[in-house]
Formats: sequence, C-alpha cells, structure tokens
Amino acid sequence: MSSIQHCENVEAQLPAYLPPGVLRPITPVATSRYGKSSSLYSYHTVIPPGSCSAPSSLDSNSNWDSYPHPEGQRYFHKRLTSYDVVTEANVCRQETEHRVTGCLKYIDDTIFQQQITVPPKSELFIELDLDESIFSCAYYFVDHDTHRIFWLEHISTEALDIGTIVSSSHLDTAFERLYWVHVEFFPMHMHAQISPKVVDDLIGVMSHGAADRLTSRSSTFPYTAERCSQLLELLSLQRGRALDGHTLCFVARLWGAIENQRFMTYYGQENAQLDRLQIMTPEEDIDHEWVQSLANPALWGIPGRYFSELHELFANEQVFVDQWQIFMTSCITEWNTAVVWTFPVIIATILSCLLSRASMSSALPAILSASGSLATGSILLLKHHGLEDATASFAARYLRAAKSHSIGMLPSAIVFSLPKGLYLWSIVFMVAHFLLLASHVVGGFAMFAGACFLVLLVWAALYVTSPDEYDQSSLLSKILCRWHSIQGDPREDGSSV
Repeated sequence: MSSIQHCENVEAQLPAYLPPGVLRPITPVATSRYGKSSSLYSYHTVIPPGSCSAPSSLDSNSNWDSYPHPEGQRYFHKRLTSYDVVTEANVCRQETEHRVTGCLKYIDDTIFQQQITVPPKSELFIELDLDESIFSCAYYFVDHDTHRIFWLEHISTEALDIGTIVSSSHLDTAFERLYWVHVEFFPMHMHAQISPKVVDDLIGVMSHGAADRLTSRSSTFPYTAERCSQLLELLSLQRGRALDGHTLCFVARLWGAIENQRFMTYYGQENAQLDRLQIMTPEEDIDHEWVQSLANPALWGIPGRYFSELHELFANEQVFVDQWQIFMTSCITEWNTAVVWTFPVIIATILSCLLSRASMSSALPAILSASGSLATGSILLLKHHGLEDATASFAARYLRAAKSHSIGMLPSAIVFSLPKGLYLWSIVFMVAHFLLLASHVVGGFAMFAGACFLVLLVWAALYVTSPDEYDQSSLLSKILCRWHSIQGDPREDGSSV
C-alpha cells in the first residue's frame, strides 16, 4: 500500500468533527503554562446558613481527577485503557471536555491506524489550541519506565527546539530532561509511582557538584557551592521518606536542571566538556583584530578586557548565572564610579575658566570627555538596572542578541568601556588644561616639563602589564629590573618575597 493510500485510509477513520492534521508535537518546555494571558471573572455570592459539610460540586466532573499543582495551577488527570491523560484545560466545562475527547479519539485512531505500540506506563499531555472553533491540540507522550518522551510521527529535533545532538545517547539525555520537566509540572497524581531513590541519587549528584565547585574555578556544575548546600539541606529532610507531590515537584525541577546542563556539556559522551572555558564546537572565524587595535589605544585598553570577559562569559553560548552576576555587578559598579567622578572634573574645569588668563578652548576637551562619560554611563546604568540578578536563560538571550556575526562581542566591549575610558581622557585633558594655565604664571618651561611628565604617566598606564602577563623584554620592565638591582632587591636572584 502506498503512503498516499495509507493517509487516505487514516483520514477515513477519523471522527467526523475532526479535520486531518490536528495534532501538533510539542515538548514540556514549549507549552503555554507560564505564558497564559487570561483574565478571571470574579463575583459575589450568597452563603446559605448552617455548616457546609461537603465541598462544592459546581466544578466537579466524575470522569476526571483534579489536582492543584504546588504552584497553584490546577490540572486534570484521567486513566484510560492504554495510557493516562493529563491536561490543564478545564474539562469541567462541557465544551472543553468535548474538545479534549475529540482530540483523544483522533489520537487513538492514529495509534490504531499506524499500529503504534504505546508502552504500558505511558502518559499523554494535551494542550488545546486557543482557537475554540477547531478541534486541535499540542501533545506529547512520556514513558515512566524509561523516562523518555515520544510522539506519534516523525519530528526533527530542530522543529522541537531540542538542540543539536552528537549521538543517540546525547538525545536520550535531552529526553531525560524533558521527562523531569513533565514530572515537575504534574507531580500530584504520580508521586506514588516514583521511587524515593531519586532523592538519594540527587543528593549524591548535588554533593559532588558542591565539591566540584569548591575545588574548581571553572566547574561546569550549574549550582554554586553555597546554593548546593542550601539544596542539600532541603533534600536531606526528605531522605528515607515516601515522596509526596510537593517533594516530587522540586526534586524533578532539580533533576531537570541537572539533565539540561548534562546535555549542554555532553555528559557521558566521548568528548565531554570538563571545563567551563573549554570550547567544544568550532567557533566562527571573526576578524576583529583591526577594530580592537583601534579601540584599545583609544580607550586605554579597556575594550580588550571587556572582550575577553564577555567571550569567556558566553563560551559555547552557555551562561553560568553566578559568573553573569559577578560580571554585571562589576560593570554596574564601574559605570557608577565613572558617572560619580565626572562631576568633580566638570566642576573643576568650569571653575578654572573663571580665571583671568583661562581659555575656554583648552577646557573644552575635558568638559566634552567628562560629559560623554556621564551620558554613556547613565544610559548603561539605566538599561542594565537590575540585570545583575537576571537568570541564566535571560543572560543567554541578552548575550546572543548582543553578539555580532562579524566581530563577535567587540561592539558590546567598546560600549561598556566608554564611561571609564572617556573619564580617564577627561582627567588627561583637565591636567593638560591646568598645565596650560600654569604656563601663563611660571613660564613655558614648566608647561613643557609638566607635559613630559603627563606623557610619561599615560605611557606607563598604557604599557605596564599585569603580573601574569609580565614581559621581561619590555623597556619599562628593564628599567624596573635595573632599579631593583641598584637597590639590592632580593627578587633579582629569584627568591620569593
């Protein structure tokens, strides 16, 4: 039988009220659970006298069990012959239940026509489409025995936004993560089916993660040592106890986060990522040297530092939330400092112009540089207010949008450098302005000597390297070494201080 004939036979078996193609494969992380925008209709009512001995039955439905999620969202569960069904659609409404029943009929007919074997401990999730005029839904199946997720058709990982994979076991890790996300969303009816051993296993993983974070500066574990300690205290309270829905909810959330990190770091693969800064996939060949060679001298080498930090922060397009928070806190502190200290520069320069021999033209560069630092710093502080507490997913979206296809993170590095770089230039221009004023009082020689001293300071600030990049061949290094030898510095013979 041809595929076309097969499709025609399947369509012939569908319910009359369902058009073909009503099923839309989806994953647990792609549902509209946290993106719903509905308004509630509230009202007053009359309470009858006496005691209400039984709960209200206005929303009851004998065909479905209702459970409130620990976060508050109600969902519905039903046991069918071949599998369980869960949905957040309000099946207490007759119209909604009719739509869910239609989708279930379509799914059963698809399973029968395609002769698909559904595992015995499977569960189906259904999310009705917003358009109430049609019978269509998003769906996925989970297998509780294998901790896997599956569908009734061929579907690519790209269409499901799962990400690229390197092996079938790597895809299994992605499915494991999606399984735990499903359990996190619907834990109240299944806690008795999950072994308490998941808590013991999680304690072992979290303990190793805490130790790894304490002993490695570039660990790939998603939680910091401090956060691991807090979570381990919660998990220890549940050790040896039977699982309830609330415990299973947060245990599944932790397992989902760990499995997601394992997927991104190629856990269990032939070449796993063992270091946060280890580049796992070939990077694009970005030609940014010429831009950096111009930006670094113009802004005191600050763009190079920011470029390196941003590149490490977004290595493999992964973001560790603690690293992001450290970086963004440092940025905001630096911008705030530059903004605050530009005011004395502007005030001092303007006041100096009140002197009789002062020239406004010589004061203008300092005022413009300080004003530029004040403006850029204020804008950056305004745009990044509160981002030091952002989540890792938000930080990843931010950095992905900021990354240029041609020169990478260099545009952001240059922009981040402007407040401090312009502030330093305002200092230079202000000192030059003061030297020019002094030359009118003490003569041109003082101006020349002061200018030479200023150039020497600028040169030293630009070319003195950090201790880990100390270059013995540089001119300044030779001068310093010679000075130490004259003074009898014990470090000359290699001894430590």
